[in-house]
Amino acid sequence: MSLHKRVLIANRGEIAIRIAKAAKALGMESIAVYAPVDALSLHTRVTTQAQAIGQDGGQDGGQDAVAAYLDGAALIRIAKEMHCDCIHPGYGFLSENTNFATMCAAEDIAFIGPSASALQLFGDKVTARALAQSCGIPVVSGSTAALNSSNEAREIANGIGYPIMLKAAAGGGGRGMRAVASDGELVDAFERCQSEAAAAFGDGSIFIEKLVERPRHIEVQILADTQGRTVHLHERDCSVQIRNQKVIEIAPAAGLDRALRQNMLDDAIKLAKEADYVNAGTVEFLVSPESGDYYFIECNPRIQVEHTVTEQVTGIDLVEAQFHIAGGASLQSLGLADQAAVGAARGYAVQARVVAQGSGTISGYKEPSGPGIRVDACGYLGYTPPPQFDPLLAKLICTASSGGTLVAAVERTLAAMDEFHIGGLPTNLAQLRAILEKPEVGGGDARTSLMAEHPELSDITALSSGGEPVSFLEQQAATLIAPGAGQAWARFESNLPPLEIADNATGLECPMGGSILELSLVEGAHVSAGDTLLVISAMKMEAAVAAPCSGTITAIQSVREGDNVVAGQVVAEITPDAGDAERDLAERDVNETWTPVLEEVKTLAAIGP
Repeated sequence: MSLHKRVLIANRGEIAIRIAKAAKALGMESIAVYAPVDALSLHTRVTTQAQAIGQDGGQDGGQDAVAAYLDGAALIRIAKEMHCDCIHPGYGFLSENTNFATMCAAEDIAFIGPSASALQLFGDKVTARALAQSCGIPVVSGSTAALNSSNEAREIANGIGYPIMLKAAAGGGGRGMRAVASDGELVDAFERCQSEAAAAFGDGSIFIEKLVERPRHIEVQILADTQGRTVHLHERDCSVQIRNQKVIEIAPAAGLDRALRQNMLDDAIKLAKEADYVNAGTVEFLVSPESGDYYFIECNPRIQVEHTVTEQVTGIDLVEAQFHIAGGASLQSLGLADQAAVGAARGYAVQARVVAQGSGTISGYKEPSGPGIRVDACGYLGYTPPPQFDPLLAKLICTASSGGTLVAAVERTLAAMDEFHIGGLPTNLAQLRAILEKPEVGGGDARTSLMAEHPELSDITALSSGGEPVSFLEQQAATLIAPGAGQAWARFESNLPPLEIADNATGLECPMGGSILELSLVEGAHVSAGDTLLVISAMKMEAAVAAPCSGTITAIQSVREGDNVVAGQVVAEITPDAGDAERDLAERDVNETWTPVLEEVKTLAAIGP
């Protein structure tokens, strides 16, 4: 068998760039696709060619941008028109869509990933759980079938005991999940979970598992070929999560009991073989270090966001391996005939996901560099991230050498963050730094409960605060970019009438477009600065919108859970408490002193090259 010649990349952002680079290294041509709002996205510039998909949503069509990447028929049509012999779906979008994989096969276009039958098997978490049980792999006690009502859920929950975890049967990636501590929370949590699952996966079926308290989230990377060989590429620790979304990943997992680790690795291979799995995949487990128990939770049949750390400690390019296997190559031909050929993990690697936490145009951008530092990114100077998509800007991956420790890898990551500059829009860099500085992370004992155990890590305002002139100028740098520069999309306007904010009040502004998952707005209620008032979901990412000050909610826009909002939309008015109002006035007075400086900077920028 031989490699394919031309790949259609059915994705966007950094993973599309990653796939394009792998294709180029293998001598393959690549075709990018882009929705109109993505016309100036970096992935359109690194491929052999780029093709537009979908319709321009204009001033009010934010959902059309997402729909474009989910239109399997249109993607296959473009693949045929551009003479592509394979399609790589990346992660998200259609990467786990059984129908899309089937459509590719019907058109004799290779799907770079597992078979449609494997996608179907692991796309249903209940079925996957049953398969694991049949293999003797431990699973968390819970329901044996998908549940369609809260009454069914209550019966199961009462049987296994609270706390429990509700999960979407048809999806993963942290969507459609909620922990429930008591019977009184069940109905509301079930309805929210069901609604989110239906919106994300088109299937509102839910199943229940006993909640494993303070676990570590460990996942095993596998590769399998069509000749029946399967190997693991060691494990990753993905325990650091915010609202079930991974933000820090580490390979290999430190501090695991040797026998426990080996059992998980063996079980991952056993599951893959039983499912006749081919290509790259990830088998995920929860580990209770105190009891020494571990439990299968799901298998993700695709390349993962965090594949980078595995590559760094094994020296194996996973995306290139995907192309080779899809072309019929054996693991033996890739130098991976057996587990001994894979070898031991070399050192430690840490990945930190850098995301935008608000709207804006990137007015300053500098990536870190040096030994042991890798950046997979889609940001650049002048780029305005479209609000409809995952706000991921970059993945910072830092590696300690083969003799290095996890602490050394974490320290290198922190040092690289000092060099990472993104101006013009808010990011989570300060939050990532605060997380990595926790001794649990460097000590290899971070749990999925880390954020709950350290609520200060969620105080974005406090973590990002700084009074230095440089910091202030960076915040204002977006004003130096000419109106419309670097933008391929218009600011969306809400269909709702704008909320008029009084002179003495502050508006609660949505940092990005998306769907409202949670809403805690009550007119007349008193809130404290930093209280979460709104949770917005866009693709696989969620953003908590906090109260900008302490005060009273004096007006609310007519929005409900499930409604769509746009970046910059003001959904509530908060009248600050007296102390906060005085502080705001003082800050305004200080800010005004910088006006001449900013004007001078603008003048210099205008006459510069």
